[in-house]
Amino acid sequence: MDWLTPVEVVTDAYWPSCPLVPADEVDAKALDRLLTSARIQCEEFAPTLAEGADVPENWRLAQAFQARALYRSARAGSQDRLGEDGLAVTVFPMDWTVKNLLRPKRGKFVVR
Repeated sequence: MDWLTPVEVVTDAYWPSCPLVPADEVDAKALDRLLTSARIQCEEFAPTLAEGADVPENWRLAQAFQARALYRSARAGSQDRLGEDGLAVTVFPMDWTVKNLLRPKRGKFVVR
């Protein structure tokens, strides 16, 4: 299994409400750019995969989440917020959810 494609992201459960559904070539290219940028960011943050290994499903989900965050960030502009007054949502560069999908925390027992 490889990283997500624009067709997979909108037809599967990754980002069904994607506003960039590839209805035309422009939307398809915009969605592809978002997914490519998200993939690069995820690859940089995630541990290195073994040669020839499949991309884990949680990494594919992280790519979709990061693509959504990039889309929101571009829409938010310089204020880093979306929404009306009092109903704003702050946009972060890489959400902790994405980071935890790429590098899950391992449970460790601590003896004190």
